Amino acid sequence: SLCVGPYMLITAAAPALSAASPPAKHLVLVVADDLGYADLGYAGSQIATPNIDKLASAGVKLAHFYVQRACSPTRGALLTGRYNIRYGFQSGVLTSQNNWSLPLDETLLPQFVKRVDARSKCHAVGKWHLGYHRWEHTPTFRGFDSYLGYYSGDEDYYTHQGDCGGFDLHDDSRPDCGAGCSRHAWEAVGEYSTHLFTRRAVSIIREHDAAAPLFLYLPYQAVHVPDQVPAQYVAPYKFARVEGTNARNLFAGMLSCLDEGVGNVTRALRRKGILDETLLWFQTDNGAATPACGGWTGGQNWPLRGGKCTAWEGGLRGVAFVSGAGIAPRQRGATAAGIVHTVDVLPTLIAAMGGDAAELAAAGSELDGVSQWLMLSRGAAGARQTVLLEADPLASPYSNRPPGFVCSGDQHATPYYALRQGRWKLLLGDPGADDNRHRSIGNGFWCTGPPCPADHNNSATAAGPWTVDSVMLFDLESDPTESTNLASSQPDHVRRLTALVQAINASAVDSRGVCAPHEPQQSPAL
Repeated sequence: SLCVGPYMLITAAAPALSAASPPAKHLVLVVADDLGYADLGYAGSQIATPNIDKLASAGVKLAHFYVQRACSPTRGALLTGRYNIRYGFQSGVLTSQNNWSLPLDETLLPQFVKRVDARSKCHAVGKWHLGYHRWEHTPTFRGFDSYLGYYSGDEDYYTHQGDCGGFDLHDDSRPDCGAGCSRHAWEAVGEYSTHLFTRRAVSIIREHDAAAPLFLYLPYQAVHVPDQVPAQYVAPYKFARVEGTNARNLFAGMLSCLDEGVGNVTRALRRKGILDETLLWFQTDNGAATPACGGWTGGQNWPLRGGKCTAWEGGLRGVAFVSGAGIAPRQRGATAAGIVHTVDVLPTLIAAMGGDAAELAAAGSELDGVSQWLMLSRGAAGARQTVLLEADPLASPYSNRPPGFVCSGDQHATPYYALRQGRWKLLLGDPGADDNRHRSIGNGFWCTGPPCPADHNNSATAAGPWTVDSVMLFDLESDPTESTNLASSQPDHVRRLTALVQAINASAVDSRGVCAPHEPQQSPAL
């Protein structure tokens, strides 16, 4: 057994271990935005992703990788290695001009990297979405040596007009790059963001002093809405229209362009002569969007139920793999069956560098993440059996909002909680997508093309209604589509898992910062 915090996590017997390989010197962390479980070529999609597929086939795919339901919560968990309940990010995404940011007492991944090796250079390119209401909350004050990207949650791919209501593309060229240093990258108007971010990533690699470790954080805008992409990437695709839209073809073009970008980054590492010393981690930030949350995009999570903003597997179980340095030869091409959460990425990458994140963490800010490096690099058993998936005490009903309603989370009509332990998954409350028009889609199966069967397309799975007292229990080994609620026949499991949720959540901090009043002066356009 392995003791993580106060909870004993029982692991399976480990297989024979592969020979250890040297740790990674350089790290590249790629995040795709709103990428679905069934969108990559290696997952059976008819969208061409040859560069990503090649990396995945030479690395280790994660079969049970969990993220949060939406952007900001996942990015917070990813960069801190800690559950959202520790810093008030459990109640949804940061909205434009929100007077709330990831607290400054949280230590982020680039800061851990520099604790392993002070020579390390850390750069971020792409989407931030962790708050910007003061300069010290922006990337170059949080451990990154440079940053090019947008502070807010989404923007136009060409004009870079953000959801802040103005131009949101910042070039922050050095550490602590605030007033008088940070500048708007007006010269990039008209350049497609996937091309722009790839070009900057390639430039960083080319100019890096290879004697020092490099950490490149590359959270692409793609494949988030709006559905925009140069026409040449869409031309090869002829998918059927989805609900009267061209969404799948546009999405396919966006993903193909992203795949090209990943290929260009890989080639830049090879040209620099550091590819064999580099470990690349690739993941989504949440499940594919559906009309109930995230827009009319062409992504899909088949065969999983639900999508972005929900606690169903389609919202929380994401695509991920790791490839490159430190992975033993016999592990390459494997699929890791262990449960992994996005909080595990930080300690895993630090272990790949030869460090121990638990020892490096500040007192009082102990990690919830555990290193999965031995599982990924050597084929050992996974390091966890239990993971808190969601714990949101707020509600955000689209319908029947009570008088005086002020504060909201992401789309669920009641507070809700989700936990997985081994084969069992517990859901308490409304699992999400409380949208009258699209409720059956958000809680069912949003399908946009093969491999999802035509006769299953956008099926109206039971859509509640769920209340604050709703309890669902699923056996994910026999029922990965969450079709059969076993709560009434397995009361002992329900009691045990509910008590575990309550115990973990007992230390949660207030999440109402997401409801802080909007302040136009916080617009990154200013």
